[in-house]
Amino acid sequence: MNSSRSTPRVRLMALAVVACIILVALTERPTFSGFASGLVGFLGFVLVAIAALGRFWTSLFIAGRKDATLVLAGPYAACRHPLYLLSLIGMLGLGLATRSVVLLLALVGIAALLHVGAMRAEDALLERAHGDAARRYRDQVPALMPDWSRCSVPESMEIQPRVVWKAVLDAGSLLLALALMQAAHLLQHAGAIAPWWRLP
Repeated sequence: MNSSRSTPRVRLMALAVVACIILVALTERPTFSGFASGLVGFLGFVLVAIAALGRFWTSLFIAGRKDATLVLAGPYAACRHPLYLLSLIGMLGLGLATRSVVLLLALVGIAALLHVGAMRAEDALLERAHGDAARRYRDQVPALMPDWSRCSVPESMEIQPRVVWKAVLDAGSLLLALALMQAAHLLQHAGAIAPWWRLP
């Protein structure tokens, strides 16, 4: 299996998500209960769905061309790091699905720390590879907060089947994490798993 510069970051984020799923199963989290719990869980689902679908769409523009080409179309016209923005939205959604303020802050905090360094490294790499064009891109396009008025989608582009499959797996992993989070929550509330301790 091929690894890239992002592999350690992806593994750390996956480890954090798995730890949160285990903690959801083993802890009582009374901060959100009743209607508030359902509302927070639904909002978490909506954010994870947006992140999964957004990452799928965004990957079609960049995968197979990353670093070799300065991608300026689609979501990359609106912001320089749409995949990282969508990852943060996904972690916010998963954090809400935990129904714990502590786990929410942990997931979003870990994701933010990992992605800030990655964004700086990618900007520097693109500048070394593409010079003035990358500097103009950096100066004109926001890093994370999209300017949708700049978004442009080409009429057609070449897509490789392996790129689509990788994007499907990426989106699916977010949805699977949410499903496991919800399953852990439901199993605990059904009495199948007894909580070990209380977590805000």
